[in-house]
Amino acid sequence: MGELKKILKPKLEAELNRNDDIESLIINENYISDTIIENINLDYINEEKVEINGCKFVNVIFNECSLRNVDLLDVVFENCDLSNVDFSDGSIHRVEFKDCKLIGTNFSGGNLQNILFQESLGRYSNFGYSKMKDINFKECNMQGAIFLECNFNSVAFKECNLASSEFTNTLLKKVDFRDSDISEIALTGRELKDAIVSPIQAVELARLLGVIIK
Repeated sequence: MGELKKILKPKLEAELNRNDDIESLIINENYISDTIIENINLDYINEEKVEINGCKFVNVIFNECSLRNVDLLDVVFENCDLSNVDFSDGSIHRVEFKDCKLIGTNFSGGNLQNILFQESLGRYSNFGYSKMKDINFKECNMQGAIFLECNFNSVAFKECNLASSEFTNTLLKKVDFRDSDISEIALTGRELKDAIVSPIQAVELARLLGVIIK
């Protein structure tokens, strides 16, 4: 079945700083580095071009936040709620999302590389028009997610729910879907060239594309 890609992990310092005024750093400095942020709510932050480097977020709720053009480098999110956060047009490298809520999170137009999404809820998340290289989705619910006109390069889905997701105009060469749910996905058909699916999935895809099987 689908194998995860070899990707680079975030590089974090052994001892991370603590700061009780993270909102001030984001709003006034537009920069955070080498810091652990735990058990807080970040509310109504609307900033562009924030740089977050070498940080770890644990049990953090992002409430109605917009961080467009964000620069995330070497960052870990664990058990965080990032639902509906706007990360559009961001640069996101060596980042892990573990056991996170990413419902409706907007990654569109971004440059994503060496990223792990693990056991996360990403329903209706938007990756449209993104460049995605060395990305692993492991045991994630991505139902209804948007991968419209993405540039995939070494992207893997392992035991994911991709039902009703959209892959229109995203080439899926060598993407292995065999242990994921791809029922009712949206595409034109040409995207599937050299994709890897099971016989049962092939029948379902044929029906989606209007092929009559007798």
